Amino acid sequence: MPELAKNRKYLILAAATVLLTLLMSVAAREGSRVSQAEGVLNAALAPVERVAFAVTSRVQAALRFIGEVRNLSAENARLKEEIASLKAQENVIREIWSENVRLRRLLNLPPVELEFTTIGARVIAREPGNWYKTLTIDRGSQAGIRTDAVVLGAGGVVGRVIRVFPNTAEVLLLTDQRSAIGAMGQFSRDVGVLKGGDASGEGCRLVYLPRTATIRPGEVVVTSGLGGVFPKGLVLGQVVEVKSEEYGLGKFALVEPAVDLDHLEEVLVITGIKN
Repeated sequence: MPELAKNRKYLILAAATVLLTLLMSVAAREGSRVSQAEGVLNAALAPVERVAFAVTSRVQAALRFIGEVRNLSAENARLKEEIASLKAQENVIREIWSENVRLRRLLNLPPVELEFTTIGARVIAREPGNWYKTLTIDRGSQAGIRTDAVVLGAGGVVGRVIRVFPNTAEVLLLTDQRSAIGAMGQFSRDVGVLKGGDASGEGCRLVYLPRTATIRPGEVVVTSGLGGVFPKGLVLGQVVEVKSEEYGLGKFALVEPAVDLDHLEEVLVITGIKN
């Protein structure tokens, strides 16, 4: 019986719909003669139309909700996969770090991280030329600054001190054409020399890379520790592009400095290494 009552409702709704369609067709032919009957029928069917509209709106809302649930479910699955991948990478890094610590203890090697003693200074002047890129800081020999002292900014290496006066010092930026810093890719471990740019403004170049180098755009470049001036592991910049040298004998990489040298106002000068 409940099923019959339910079907009866649908039959009544269908019959009313057909009747309304027929009346509208007749109205199109007969004009005003059926307008009164049409008005009566419209008034009678108004509750049915409201119910049908409400049901349709609810169905559409339910369909939209189902679609959103499906999208959220897919996104949730993707995020779970990403979290699992990151956890796996984290575990690998922890294992590598633990192995590094064990091996260094076994070989009685000093720790990788070095603690530096530094002194802060302000930039008070800079060389405006294209070829030579230097700046002057407001600390000198009286504050403990020495020639070849490494200068740091927010994010990485700025350069090194090349001339010292009692109360000021001149710093050669890593973008200067005279600058040459032992460097390597942080992940690829490809070793080269980071040289300053030229008047064309190309920026820094990591040169003398072997033809088999695997360094890629986006990789961080750090100091290699070779040369004795710059301690190992200081951030220099990020690879923008990798190119082959002329005749394909080797490769070089264009590197963007980690520090915004054009807007530098304060720096840290390394004055020593803590034991």
